[in-house]
Amino acid sequence: MTDPVDRRPTVAEPPRDDVAGRGDAAALAARFVSGAPGAFEAVVARYHDHVHRLAYRLLGWAGDADDVVQEVFLAALKNARRFRGDADLGTWLTTITLNKCRGHRRGLFARLRLVAHLGASGGKQESPPADVPATDADAFESVRAALNQLSPREREVIVLHYLEQTTVDQMAAMLGAKRGAVEVRLHRARAKLRVVLGVTEESP
Repeated sequence: MTDPVDRRPTVAEPPRDDVAGRGDAAALAARFVSGAPGAFEAVVARYHDHVHRLAYRLLGWAGDADDVVQEVFLAALKNARRFRGDADLGTWLTTITLNKCRGHRRGLFARLRLVAHLGASGGKQESPPADVPATDADAFESVRAALNQLSPREREVIVLHYLEQTTVDQMAAMLGAKRGAVEVRLHRARAKLRVVLGVTEESP
């Protein structure tokens, strides 16, 4: 079972390599690509929290995020030799996570359509993570409910830009889109989110 701390909806940056840690990160990436013993385990230890947090924010269900995290690292292991170092390892894993979340959503929607066709219904509303203070629970639920009203494409740019603190240029590279297209998507997603949350331009 995943420790609740892995599900924490706090604003935090993905593992980016500062000047002091860049050498270690590059060395780890080289070991990982070469298949050195223990390198994969070290990559998982370094990037697990980032991958899990991103998947949770994109999908909104912790159980689904757990499944995606496993898929991400298995895909990374399988495709390790394809990593060329054009971006840092964290960015590469973010791209894999985005793709896995998209695939997971497609599968989920297909299952939901099948359930609806068969006349089944039900479902359980998940509670806020255990480590969210009670005073923040309502705000957390409001934001998560608002995010879930966005389309997957809109949710991606909101999560990446505001929660993962990813720049527009980085998002363009991760999403395989032009910078201008990402800016337009982000602008529209932000406008829709403000409407859903009932935030006016004058609000803080």
